[in-house]
Parts: sequence; structure tokens; C-alpha cells
Amino acid sequence: MNLKQTALIVFCGMDGTGKSTLAMSLKKHLHQNKIKSSYTHGHTYTTAQKSFRSDEHTVEKYRLFWRLLIPFAYLDNLLTYALQYRSAQRKNVIISDRYFYDKVVRLLYYKICPQWIACIYLKLLPRPDYVFFLDVSPAVAIKRKGEYNRAEHERFRKQYQFAAKVLNVPIIDTSQSIDSCLSEIITHIKK
Repeated sequence: MNLKQTALIVFCGMDGTGKSTLAMSLKKHLHQNKIKSSYTHGHTYTTAQKSFRSDEHTVEKYRLFWRLLIPFAYLDNLLTYALQYRSAQRKNVIISDRYFYDKVVRLLYYKICPQWIACIYLKLLPRPDYVFFLDVSPAVAIKRKGEYNRAEHERFRKQYQFAAKVLNVPIIDTSQSIDSCLSEIITHIKK
């Protein structure tokens, strides 16, 4: 496998697409191939934890305020990247379940950020070595993790597909078996 020993591999996607499952499966595969790797959840820092717990009512109430915070959210992302992801600090391959791209999708979902700003934001964020957007139908996502209803999943899915298109990254259909998805991911990494 032609993989840099300090690569950053990220999985993005709505809840129920299998990010954690595939991240752990890839970690196991790399371990079996004698490649050191570590797993991290991309939203372990305080600002992200708080923003990912927001509901639509709270967002609606403070939408204008949140819009004013977009530049600060970007700076927070850069600081987190420098402290957590920067290649000079990596000792091995990092596999991240979520990344800053997921936050941008959430900003789009809640209509805090217009698409033209999201395009700029997505392209200005530090680019990982490998980015995979995971996709599955809302029906499957709800069966796996029923935190959102069908309409909410459809809205999230639309925003994730938009972000993947802007970034020109592979979209993995996770309605397939874990082995099939992992094989597709490994094929992209080997390119």
C-alpha cells in the first residue's frame, strides 16, 4: 500500500452512514499490514461539541449571531488543525471519524451559512491526505441510527453531496457490505 506513514484520512457523512465502523475497519486493516495508525473522533474539541448539540429551535433563535461567528469558527478550525492534525505532529496515520467539513455541512443544514460562503470555507480548510464522504439512503441511516427523521436525513444528505462535489472527493455508498466499502477505500488510497 502506497500510504504516507503520517497520512490523515477522514470520513465525513451524516449520522448512520458508518463512519465509525469504517474508520475502525480501516485501522484494523492497516494494523494487519503493519502500518501504525490511530483513531480520533473529529469533534472532540469544545466548540464543535457545543455546536453539534444544537437543535433547530436554538439555531433559529440565534441564527444571525451564529452567522457573525463563521470567521471565528474557521479560526477555531485552523487552531484545532494545528494542535491536533498537523503532519509535523503526527507519529502515524490518523483516521478521523468526522472532520471540519462536517461542521460546514451543519452550517449549511441550519441555513447559517450560504452556499457561496460554504464553498470558500470548504476550500480554505486544511486538506487531509484522503477524504471520503460516506453516503446511504435516509431509510438505511434511520435504521442504523434513528436520531433524525427522513426529511432531516434528506436535507443532511443533500448538503453532504454538495460539499463532496465542491471538494471533488469520492463518495462511498455504504449500503454495501463493510468489506466492499473498505475495498473501495483501499483502492482510492492505493492510487
